This record gives sequence, structure tokens and C-alpha cells, in this order.
Amino acid sequence: MNASPVPRLRIRHPESAEVQIEWHRDIITIGRDQQNDIVIAHPLASRRHATLERDTTGYVVRDLKSTNGTYVNGEVISDMHRLNSDDIVIIGASEIIFVDPEATQRGNLPLFTFKPAPVDGDIAIDDDAKTIHIKGVLLDPPLTVKEFQLLYLLYRRQLHVISKEEIAKAIWDYEVYDFNAIDALVYRVRQRIEIDPALPRYLVTVRGFGYKLVVAPEAQG
Repeated sequence: MNASPVPRLRIRHPESAEVQIEWHRDIITIGRDQQNDIVIAHPLASRRHATLERDTTGYVVRDLKSTNGTYVNGEVISDMHRLNSDDIVIIGASEIIFVDPEATQRGNLPLFTFKPAPVDGDIAIDDDAKTIHIKGVLLDPPLTVKEFQLLYLLYRRQLHVISKEEIAKAIWDYEVYDFNAIDALVYRVRQRIEIDPALPRYLVTVRGFGYKLVVAPEAQG
């Protein structure tokens, strides 16, 4: 009999490459102290900041009354939060992405069912294969589900400004009241696709309106 696939944690620190680990233990400790299972060497992280826990009912993240809080998908949690696949736990400047291989992928139907005509540009997205190429180079590791949904939403409507309200309705399966979650999602995508995320050339902010994707910045002048 084949063993069930093991959940994974994708750990992203700003100054180092992404690390992936398998979640085998019942409790994983997170914090600034070197004795933790996952060490977050950042001044905003508490020494004992949070734990990841599993039981017969599923997987949770628990904040240990940290000074600066634990965030899931851009929203602070008060104590315990049950995790779904592709949830992003944010502590300090680090992200821990929970990947459950047995989860059923969730999401809304796309706003449009057509595929965009091929455009000569730096970014190419294959929705069927869920792959992204930047200047011909495959983006690896891949984006999370929500990161891909955001980028593909903008890709389908290249050069059109998409409001935060439209993004929220297209990507989240519940009503979003705090658009900081969208800002955080945009930030993470820029970290992956931009040469200089502080000066984005592809995923552009149109202040007061929303965001747009420019796949050929040179052609735009």
C-alpha cells in the first residue's frame, strides 16, 4: 500500500533561496531563538513566535502571544488558525507556505474563458500547464495558487487596469474587506518576477485605480 503524500512547507527568507521541508512532526516551533525548528532571524520575530501543529483533524498555525503578531494571507491571527493548502504564514519578513498534496484545489471561475492572443513580450503564461516564463526562462519554483491567479488575471487583460475590488472577487472565495492582503500578494509576485521589485516594470501600480501587467516594457517606452 502506498503511503499518503506528506504535506510540505516552502520557506522563503528575503536574503536566501527558498527551502522546502516535509511536515512529519506533530509540532514545529518557529521563532528567532536558534533552538526553534524554523529559525526566523529577523528583529520583528519573537524568540518563541509560533507553532505549526497537526492532529487527526488537520493542520493549524498557533501564535504564541508574539510581540508583532503572526499573519496568514496578509491578515493577523489572534491565536489559532486552521490551514488550507497554499496558505501563507508571514512572520517578520519570512513566508512559510503550506502545501497539502491531498487538498482539492479551490478557486472561482475566471472572469473570462478565452485565452489571450500571443503577445511578444518578456512574460509568457501557460494556464493549462500552470507555467510562467520570464524572457524565455521557466519560473522555478512555481508561484503559489493565489500568486498564479493574480498574475494570470492581469495577463489575460494586459495593459488594462484591474481594480483591487476585481482582484478580490476573482481570487478569494470570501469577501475581502482589508485590501492589505492584495497589496501583500502583489508584493510577493513582484519579488518573483521583477529584476528590481522596488522599481517594478511588469506589475505596475496605477495609483488610485489598481494594477496592470506590462509584458513588453520596452515597447511602452
